[in-house]
Amino acid sequence: VYRVHWLRTLALHDRWAEELLLVGREMTWMVEFFLHKSQQWVGRMQEADVQCTVGHWCYAACQAQMYLRLSQHAQDSFERTKGVAAVVE
Repeated sequence: VYRVHWLRTLALHDRWAEELLLVGREMTWMVEFFLHKSQQWVGRMQEADVQCTVGHWCYAACQAQMYLRLSQHAQDSFERTKGVAAVVE
């Protein structure tokens, strides 16, 4: 009986360890995704600048700035969260 409980507890521990690993990587992926989207919109800004379409340039600039702010906010939030996760481990 004790061995079964020990094995279940070990499996639960392993699942949570894997979850912490995945969440840490997902945090990194999220920041990288926002930076990638920001760069895509910067590229669209440059295309609009060449084509002299001011409205498209303004929209692309707003989108690029939005994704950049999202990446910065996510990075700051994740840095605070990683400290909490390290304490739990």
